[in-house]
Amino acid sequence: MRSVSRLSFILACAVTADLAAAFFPLSSSPRASDAQQIAAGAVPIDFSGAYAPRAYSFLRGAVGSASVVELGESIHVTAEFPLARLQFIRYLHEEMGFDVLALEGSLTQAWLAQEYLYRSQDSEEDRIDRAQQFAWFKLWNTVQMREVMAYVEASQRTERPLYLTSFDVQTGASAEFGMTPAVLETLADSVETFGHPPPDIHLTKNDLVTALSPVVQCEIGNPAGLGAATARAMTAIDGLQRWIDAITPTVGRSRPAAHLAALRLVPDNLRDHATLCEHATSWQATRDELNAENALMLRDQVSSSHKIVLWAHHSHVSYNSTRARVPSMGQHIRDKINGSVYTIGLFAGSGRFIDVAPLSVHELPALNKVGVERLLAAAGPPSFFVNLRSLPTTDPLSGWLVPLRSRMEGRWTRSTVLARDFDGAVYLERVNPGTGMMSNGAVTALRIFGFFVDHAVGAFIVTIGVALSMVASAVRFVRRRRKFWARDTIFPHPM
Repeated sequence: MRSVSRLSFILACAVTADLAAAFFPLSSSPRASDAQQIAAGAVPIDFSGAYAPRAYSFLRGAVGSASVVELGESIHVTAEFPLARLQFIRYLHEEMGFDVLALEGSLTQAWLAQEYLYRSQDSEEDRIDRAQQFAWFKLWNTVQMREVMAYVEASQRTERPLYLTSFDVQTGASAEFGMTPAVLETLADSVETFGHPPPDIHLTKNDLVTALSPVVQCEIGNPAGLGAATARAMTAIDGLQRWIDAITPTVGRSRPAAHLAALRLVPDNLRDHATLCEHATSWQATRDELNAENALMLRDQVSSSHKIVLWAHHSHVSYNSTRARVPSMGQHIRDKINGSVYTIGLFAGSGRFIDVAPLSVHELPALNKVGVERLLAAAGPPSFFVNLRSLPTTDPLSGWLVPLRSRMEGRWTRSTVLARDFDGAVYLERVNPGTGMMSNGAVTALRIFGFFVDHAVGAFIVTIGVALSMVASAVRFVRRRRKFWARDTIFPHPM
């Protein structure tokens, strides 16, 4: 009976502490006038409905003449964010002439994915699945991201195809290749279908893979960089460049101009990865600087309309207006082209998501923990777009002009000045985990683990309480046994 009472007390303490942690606010309530101002400019969107161009016509006025549109996400693995951005992509592509979509990963593996779509005789379903594995991180191999790839694949049969590529330099960072030399083998095989390397460059597939494997597999934070492998890697890349130059006429006769232009950038992409390896201790800063240069190169050399869409996390696309963080790709791009970039952030009110560090399924912390999402939620509509450039700037204390916390992968936050870090914002009232990335059994296990992470305070109290209770029970048991042994010694049982 005592154990039951003790356990009840422990659970009561855990629940009380957990509730206290949940209800303790880390953000203040937004001003009513700020919420009203955002509500006045908000365009409600029903993302669950069928796509209709007129529902997204606001983009024409918001984006204007910008040649680069960045679509961000505060959380990577949700079901709703990819589908919402797909609707924006459709309008930008079909109505405004944006013809290149570039995501994180690397231009090299994205080229292989697009080449696979051109070449494969597999069923449409299999083509889409395999291209998705070629192009994207494992965390983007979800059912919802598959719809993005399906749209890209279907557009190849239209007069204005959307070209899939990447601005990023992490060669082989996809579900198919897993940062292994397999990406180099596949690249060599694909290039060779258009013609063998000229004899004078003395480059074999084995030479290419051996020389560039240290680049693909270099470690983040390794101060040694590539060391002695650098010279051999650069020689192999130069040989690959000459090989591609030699097959350019053949590729040009059988592939779209965008695909040929992207292939010609592959050697530069590999050089950038080698540069990243040499700056492994400043990985994020170097990566975003290179990514910004690559994004503008894609706009100028791959896009026929010179209009591209970039898809990445907020940490890459926001403008870093406070300059408190590592300079972002978005910051570099705006510094270079100023008003010709338009960046849209995606924010969620509540729901669940798949966290990748640690891998688990979590509830989003309450809105009282974050200022930006709390401000957007106060505007009213369950899902909407607001052109932040249209909000007034006369009051420096407006919620969109002061630093507030916003979500970064759900459980973490970052300081954000909404209208300084983004040009537009999309708010969704609730999100759910992306599906299809793993089995249902694995998701269930991750939900259980996520529950303990979400309720860490209560779980800690229960764990300590149960442990102490077990120790106390063990001590009482030992004392009882000692008393029993002492009694047996004084009054021994008869034989």
